[in-house]
Amino acid sequence: MSFVRTLGGLLAVALLFSACSADDPIEATLPPETTVLPGTSLPFDDVLIELFGTTDTKAYLVDTEQRAADLVVQCMEEAGFDFGIRAVPATLEPPDPTSLEAAQEQGFGIIAGYRYQVSQTDFAALQGQDPNLAYLSTLPSSEIDRFFLTLDGAEAEPGQRQVGGCNVTANDEAYADWNRFFDALPNYTVLGEERDTHPDWVAARGDWRDCMLDRGFDYAEPDALRTDVISQMRATVNEVYPGGQVPVVRAADGFLVDPTLDALLDELVQFEREAAVANVECTQPIADRFDAAERLVQQEYIERHSQTIDALLAASK
Repeated sequence: MSFVRTLGGLLAVALLFSACSADDPIEATLPPETTVLPGTSLPFDDVLIELFGTTDTKAYLVDTEQRAADLVVQCMEEAGFDFGIRAVPATLEPPDPTSLEAAQEQGFGIIAGYRYQVSQTDFAALQGQDPNLAYLSTLPSSEIDRFFLTLDGAEAEPGQRQVGGCNVTANDEAYADWNRFFDALPNYTVLGEERDTHPDWVAARGDWRDCMLDRGFDYAEPDALRTDVISQMRATVNEVYPGGQVPVVRAADGFLVDPTLDALLDELVQFEREAAVANVECTQPIADRFDAAERLVQQEYIERHSQTIDALLAASK
């Protein structure tokens, strides 16, 4: 097996998520993870389900990114070009944050998700290899010019938004519902801040922290715990693979996470599992208090923005 050096960022694909249009990145910035009682849904969840069919906006945006890519291919083919585009990488389904069994097996799912993302690395993409390069080499210069004009549209004036071209039109269509939602409720992420400062939530979080301290985990909230796991994982990877390397080695059937690094991550996996188990066990007895506080905050938000939300729901039908 030989080491493979790439130009890609070390942990970007595993630790960051954004869905980007041709012009403006749209980051799926969500409130911290919610605590929802099994078999129930929260008021704002019901809004998201009616708008997007899911409460998982990150997954929705991954699907939307793939739809935008498919629309680009269709648009280019209609203009007479063969066009290839890489599929959006698959992601590992995160574990149920309320499940003790899932916590025992995967922890928070951070390291498992990272390992999976690394195993799916597209090295051609990281090295900037265009999947259309071979096709373009068969075209005369005039058709190459038309190819890029069709793909990207005419060059925009400085400071102006790009218009025309398959990339722009595909993203405008694919992200239309999301853009409408985000333009109407750009402050919807304030739900997390309002919840985290609500007296009932703060009191429940205090009891959660006391329980976690008894188990040897000194963290203010679960997100701080997850951030620490990510930081430790980043440090472990950087120690073995400095300078922007992706920690994989070649194998007979493709690539796999470097076993040397995999063994080091096993030590961190144990910490992640123990922390996740403690989190579940400390949360379960007070889950109804978290749930009640979150419902109250979300319902108040919906009432404050009822006209906007009603208009969004009407436009989605």
